[in-house]
Amino acid sequence: MTIKTYSLRLEGLSVPDGEISLRDLVEIGGALQTMATRIARQVGNSEGRGAPPASIDRMSELRLTGVDKGSTTLLMRLGDVGALPFTKGGEEGLLIEHFEDGFAAISKNAPPKWASPLVVEAIGRVAARVHASGATRAITSWGFGAEIKPQVVIALSSVDLTVWKVEEQKETERVRMTGRLDKVDLRARRFRVRDDVGHDITLEDVVDIDAAATLIGRRVVAAGVAEREAGRVVRIVEPTLTPEELPVDWFIAPSSELPIGAPIPRGGIPGVTVEEAEAFLAEIRS
Repeated sequence: MTIKTYSLRLEGLSVPDGEISLRDLVEIGGALQTMATRIARQVGNSEGRGAPPASIDRMSELRLTGVDKGSTTLLMRLGDVGALPFTKGGEEGLLIEHFEDGFAAISKNAPPKWASPLVVEAIGRVAARVHASGATRAITSWGFGAEIKPQVVIALSSVDLTVWKVEEQKETERVRMTGRLDKVDLRARRFRVRDDVGHDITLEDVVDIDAAATLIGRRVVAAGVAEREAGRVVRIVEPTLTPEELPVDWFIAPSSELPIGAPIPRGGIPGVTVEEAEAFLAEIRS
C-alpha cells in the first residue's frame, strides 16, 4: 500500500501554536485510529467482536509523524509501509476513500450512506473529540509524499454531534409481565409498571387507555411487544392491560369451626388461663 500523508490543523486552541495537550492528543489520535480500523474492518468484511486480522491492523495503522505550527497541525501517515501500491478498487483503496469521506461527512453533518453503525459511531467520536479540544476550526489535508493539499474545512461551531448517535439494537419479543401500575402520562399514552423485584418497565402506546387508567395503583398483567436492553425487559410497546387475577388458594376462607365470639374450646390453651385468653380475644376484636 502506498503511504498517504494526512494533516489535521486545529485552529483556536487555548495553547500556543504548535502545541497540544497530551490529553487531547490521546483522545483525538485514539478516535482517528478507531475510525480507520472500523472502516478497514467493514471493507474487509471482518466487523464484529474480537481482534481484527493482522492485515486489517497493518493497512489501517495511523502513525503520528509530527506536530507542526500554523496553529497546531498533527501530521500522520496511514497504511502499511511494506505493502505494494494499492489499487483503486481494492480494500486499501476503499479504506482511503472512506477514511477521507469521513471528514467531509463531519463537515456536512451527514453520516455516509455506506457506513455501518459501528463506523458511524467512530466518525462521530472523531467529531466529538476534536470539538472537545476547544478548536474553532479544523482543516484536513492529504496527499502522497510532499504533495499534500487542504481538502476539508470543518467549522466546529456548526458540527451537530447528535446526528452521529447510533440507536442501540434491541431484542424484541411478545411477553406477559405482572406488576403494580404506578405511573401514567395519559396524553402520551404512556404508563409504567413496577415488577416484583423493583424494576420499572415503561409501557408505550397502551391499548384502551380509558380502561387502563382505572387500573392505576392495582396489580396488572401487561401483554405486548417487549424491548430488551442488556438482557432485561425495559419497555413494552402497545400492551393490553388487565387486572391480575390472583390464585384462589391464595385466599383463606373464614373457618366455620370457630366463629368470632365463640367461647374458648373446652380444655383451654396450655399455659394460658381462660381469663387471659378472653382478654386477648377482646383486644383483637376491638
